[in-house]
Amino acid sequence: MNKIALSVIVFFLLSIHELKCQTWMRIYGGNINTECYRTFEHYDKGILLSGCRHLGSNYFGWVLKADINGNELWSKSFGINGKFNKFNSFCLSTDGSIACIGGSNKLNNNCLDPLIVKLNGCGEKEWCKIYNSNNCNSFGMDINAIQGGGYVALISQWLNNTQSDVWLFRLNDSGNVIWSQKYVSNTNIFWSPDPESLMRTSDSCFLITGNSYTPDSLTPGSLLLKLFLVKVDLDGSAHFEEPWGMNNGIISDGTQSIENNRHEFFTSGRRARNDPPYGDAPSLFKSNKFGNPISFFDLKSKSDAGIATTINWFADSSLALSSFWSAPNGIDTTGVIKVSTSGSILTVKPIFTNTPNMFLYGSNITKDNKLLVSGFIEMTGGWLNSFAVKLNSDLEYDSVYTHPYTYDSLCPHPIVSDTIPIDDCQVVVVGLDEPEKNPEKTKLHIYPNPATEQVTIEMPQYIVRQNHNSTITSTTTYFQWNLTRLDIFDLTGKLMSSQEIPKQQTIVHINTSKWHRGMYFARLVFMNEGVAEARFVK
Repeated sequence: MNKIALSVIVFFLLSIHELKCQTWMRIYGGNINTECYRTFEHYDKGILLSGCRHLGSNYFGWVLKADINGNELWSKSFGINGKFNKFNSFCLSTDGSIACIGGSNKLNNNCLDPLIVKLNGCGEKEWCKIYNSNNCNSFGMDINAIQGGGYVALISQWLNNTQSDVWLFRLNDSGNVIWSQKYVSNTNIFWSPDPESLMRTSDSCFLITGNSYTPDSLTPGSLLLKLFLVKVDLDGSAHFEEPWGMNNGIISDGTQSIENNRHEFFTSGRRARNDPPYGDAPSLFKSNKFGNPISFFDLKSKSDAGIATTINWFADSSLALSSFWSAPNGIDTTGVIKVSTSGSILTVKPIFTNTPNMFLYGSNITKDNKLLVSGFIEMTGGWLNSFAVKLNSDLEYDSVYTHPYTYDSLCPHPIVSDTIPIDDCQVVVVGLDEPEKNPEKTKLHIYPNPATEQVTIEMPQYIVRQNHNSTITSTTTYFQWNLTRLDIFDLTGKLMSSQEIPKQQTIVHINTSKWHRGMYFARLVFMNEGVAEARFVK
């Protein structure tokens, strides 16, 4: 072999090696179906994927941990043989622990209930809760960890009617419900709402992104599908509940939102074109800090079908939107579109072309400004396999890292892949609509009345707090709290008694022997608001 031929072969082999290094794509699952819906970077620069793993009638919630190069380290499956269990999303806490949310039919083969499984950073189950819903198709959509402990969970279709589809549960560290509240229940504005995702805002509130049918002045008598945004305080109070315009004629879907430093929101989604070239476009929507529309940008000028499913910030303040689109010639493409905040297309990175059975649902920016993208694809033989792709800020495939990293350093022992049963899940049977069905359980009860030397006041089992702002009146039901204050006044407004009441105290005895005859008012104060009142005479 002459030197020229040898040089050509060496160059060819080096080119192939370089190509492999530059194509950072990993496939997971083999001959077992896996569907990935979310991805995050773990504390040790490893990668976490979550979703479901299924074969036949066995559906398991699924979590996979990979190293920085996407090589599988371990995977965990959670479920019961013959049952349906699926993780739709998950979140990470600062200690590396994982809270997965989804649905399960453990309680009823024909119905789904919200499911949350809490794992430590080693993938070991710490607790599992199934929230027994009054509806037959209730599902956990998304979950966020709260700084200082606990979670906020986004729940779909908790009650059995079309206007009970969007709920938030605030949970403590053990998954017990602190408060619950439904949103977008005004039938004059929203119909058949569908929540998609939950985001924590810079001011420690939460933003719900979803879709609902809404009246639009440009189409009298019709309802148009529109994305909506709901901003909520940590106590459940809604700042705003806004469809994306009631007089712009726009048909839209919203999937995820992010926030800029001016507290404006950018949302990934879809716009249906009303004019030529028609079709659906993956789109970017911009809203002001009150959720009102500012502008929209179609990310494809011509497409028969398309939607942007995730949205992330790069360090240069550009936006990366994971998207599907189908060209007029019928070729389906899935990839990432990088745009400026003004909607200008900067880079387009096709990942799969003409692969219709491919779904892209998860993305996240790593600490070193790389974009993780995940989903699942139908393989040869019909198997669904999950995949992960890692791109740099130019949307080129990331290179392989040769520096050694230590993974799962918080774990005292090696982690092995296994299947973990959830037949011991605690069923949360407290009816979250119990206060509506039995309002007596939200009131103060006083006896004897008339009082004599002493009066006994029985505390409510639940606290119902009315939240009012200029446009929204909503109700938050609290199932847990630390302290309330019980005040008692006479007819002149004079404060006769005031004391703090811990949650575990259900009965309060008040000595009234020295009080004058007359009428008195008892008021229970929570979060500086009166939440229950009663009167008695002596």
